[in-house]
Amino acid sequence: MQYFLSLGSNINAEANIIFAIDQINKILANTKYSSIHKTKAEGFEGDDFLNLVVAGESGLGFDELNQKLKDIENETGRKRDVPKFSARTLDIDIILQIDQDEILFESNEIEKYSFVSEPLKEVL
Repeated sequence: MQYFLSLGSNINAEANIIFAIDQINKILANTKYSSIHKTKAEGFEGDDFLNLVVAGESGLGFDELNQKLKDIENETGRKRDVPKFSARTLDIDIILQIDQDEILFESNEIEKYSFVSEPLKEVL
């Protein structure tokens, strides 16, 4: 199974992105990374975000992988009781899941946000 993950952070961003990459490397094989894109906070006033996309392979199912990604977010102190558009230590979203050239999941964030679609183009 091939997965594409969107990562973003604007609180202690560099350290949290490095931590996330280290943890993702323990979960995914044959990883590829986009360059890091610096983007303005969207929907609220705040520090700029660092965003990238990570591609890799895993035998994990969608829900199992998603739980591992939420655990990584939690390790950075991610708060879940804040508005959708707010500063965050780390956000990791599965944006594509592909099995043998068949798209099983495609996030609408790819079309909605250039901070997702632009780095995705680099690893497709």
